[in-house]
Amino acid sequence: MRTLLVVSGGDAPGINTVLAHYTVLATAHGDEVYGAQGGLAGILSGQIEQLTPALITPWAGQSGSYLLSSRDPVLKQTEAREQLVEALAHHGIDNVILLGGDGTLRYVAPLLSEWGIACIGLPTTIDNDIAGTEQTLGFDSACNYAYQAVDGILATGHALHNRIFTLETLGGNTGFLALEIAWGAGAHVVLVPEYTYDNDWLAERLKRMVSKHGYALLVLSEGVLASRTLAEDIFRWTNIRVRDTRLGHAQRGARPSHSDRALAAHMARLAYQALRDGLRTGTVVVRQGKPQLHEGLLQGYPTRLPSRDIYDQINGDER
Repeated sequence: MRTLLVVSGGDAPGINTVLAHYTVLATAHGDEVYGAQGGLAGILSGQIEQLTPALITPWAGQSGSYLLSSRDPVLKQTEAREQLVEALAHHGIDNVILLGGDGTLRYVAPLLSEWGIACIGLPTTIDNDIAGTEQTLGFDSACNYAYQAVDGILATGHALHNRIFTLETLGGNTGFLALEIAWGAGAHVVLVPEYTYDNDWLAERLKRMVSKHGYALLVLSEGVLASRTLAEDIFRWTNIRVRDTRLGHAQRGARPSHSDRALAAHMARLAYQALRDGLRTGTVVVRQGKPQLHEGLLQGYPTRLPSRDIYDQINGDER
């Protein structure tokens, strides 16, 4: 059996761990593993190389992805199907493992299935926003990365009073990262794109927290509408010094945590066994806290939303 590993869209901590676990497992059973350099575009341009345990295991704990990714929508091209099938046949590829986020699993996986290409999808995104799974690979690592900044902010907030600290996370147009980090950090306020807030309420709450604790910590997602100007706005509303920290894309390049390494190992084993058993289409998901194989496409699930209960607790607690 020859499997092609393809990374599509944004990178996420733990991808290299998947590559290593899958390569070691498949090779030990006499199968061959290949990787596409440059995502789907790399397949069409022939950038396919064989992966071996000696090559890929040193990358297992590294951030990013050994296999270059791409957001180039090459499958929309007129002859994409014929080119893709021909490229896979040329290298004797039997099946594909597709690592990617919401867009990849929503649009690319169905196309591959429609075109008769055996494919197992692995949800890999720090945003944790894929409907049908409770957790995506990279989310835990991205949360852990944020606590380095949180701990520094809290130390300064305790030592130097009368300041408001804002911490902006990644997450795109979703607030899962911001909410989880705010909850774990004991933030006084959290803002996410999915739920609206009132400027007057925000200003009064922050002033009240500074008065009570000497400082206030606000965690927000980059997708919040006013995120670019919020720090300046808060100073204007409150006349309290604001110190703004933005994690940026460094958060996506976090070192994989234990939780993500363990999840990556489960993903690799479940995907390998599914392909060995002849499954044509599937996705590895987490449900009720357990990694498992979902047979077929990951479709028909309602859009996931950050916990409104936790959101209200953070913003309503008078701590």
